[in-house]
Amino acid sequence: MNNKFCLIKATVIFAVTMSMSACSYIPWFGDEEEVEIELREPAELSELVSEVTIKQNWQVSLGGDAEERFIQLQPHVFDDKIAFAQTGGKVAVYELNSGRAVVSGSVVGPVSAGVGGNAKYLVTGTHDGVVTAINSKDGTQAWSTNVASEVVSVAHADNDLAILRTNDNRILGLAISTGEKLWAVTQTPPALTLRGASVPIVRDGVIYAGMDNGKVIAISTENGNVIWEARVSVPSGRSELERLVDIDGQIAADDNFIYAASYHGRVVSISRENGRIRWARDMASVSGVSIDNALVYVTDKDDNVWALEKETGVSSWKQDKLLYRQLSAPVVQDKAVLVGDSQGFIHALSKQDGRIIGRANFGKKPIHTSSMSTNTAAYIIDVSGRLASYSVVSANKSRDSKRN
Repeated sequence: MNNKFCLIKATVIFAVTMSMSACSYIPWFGDEEEVEIELREPAELSELVSEVTIKQNWQVSLGGDAEERFIQLQPHVFDDKIAFAQTGGKVAVYELNSGRAVVSGSVVGPVSAGVGGNAKYLVTGTHDGVVTAINSKDGTQAWSTNVASEVVSVAHADNDLAILRTNDNRILGLAISTGEKLWAVTQTPPALTLRGASVPIVRDGVIYAGMDNGKVIAISTENGNVIWEARVSVPSGRSELERLVDIDGQIAADDNFIYAASYHGRVVSISRENGRIRWARDMASVSGVSIDNALVYVTDKDDNVWALEKETGVSSWKQDKLLYRQLSAPVVQDKAVLVGDSQGFIHALSKQDGRIIGRANFGKKPIHTSSMSTNTAAYIIDVSGRLASYSVVSANKSRDSKRN
């Protein structure tokens, strides 16, 4: 079956691992059915005169089989450290600046979500619904509990809650020191959903979460009460596949607004205060959004990368030379926006006009959409379980440092 892949039962996953010549089995929730979707040839990379260098600071690997399981584990930054997990259950803490391992521990796998938690407890979840917290200081297990459903994301939160998303469209709040279940919020799941879930964001005592039904919801951390719901997308189309509106990519927040994108739907700016939509753009995305002070960055379903004005949603620029390369969500770093592709390349785009100004090769494996950044570096993950720190520096500075 040339240039096509198969979709058979259980959870639709548009994964970065799909080969142009192979027939991949994509699980999805729903009635058994076979669907064929034609893949398009990825854009060829042209010669590039680099204006910046994407410099690797360090690289570590815990291994694992995230590629086969279509899992997107995420790093967790706290203090001057970063924690990362492997699907088999290894968890390690590294120094942000050097990548030196300072703490290691393990949980019972297979790990399907995390690392989340706070500076004291590192929280992961498994396919079997087991949630485990380990101590960030020494890697020992603090507690473990079963929530009865696969855990698909764990929030980063500097508070007393461990906040989880499960594959049955629930948000759970657990006491982070004991694992005691404090509250649960359930949204009615649609008949068909994408595999995976966005990571909830916690701000000022409120949890913001994108759901499989196309809604963003705001939840009180104190008691689990839903403060508001905002509809990002309304399902439309004849088939359940056409009606997918999952918000599975990363969402973003600033002081006043939430920014989110849905599959087969829209990109929106939502008031944190009352859930009212400030603006909306028709644009489908499975990988999600990133923001800086002025712009919202989005990778759409065809792998165009967009910059939208935060105030209005009006397009600032569009980069269309990376079509069908199965790009990650944009990662904002200094003066550039980074996106990774299915062949292991990292592309630096100018924040000013979106042109490609640099490129680096992380390896041959697809790069995750769950990569992230801090003020000093971007942290890139591939599906083989490698984590690397990258900085964007001018090409002239890079050449000068090599001469010295």
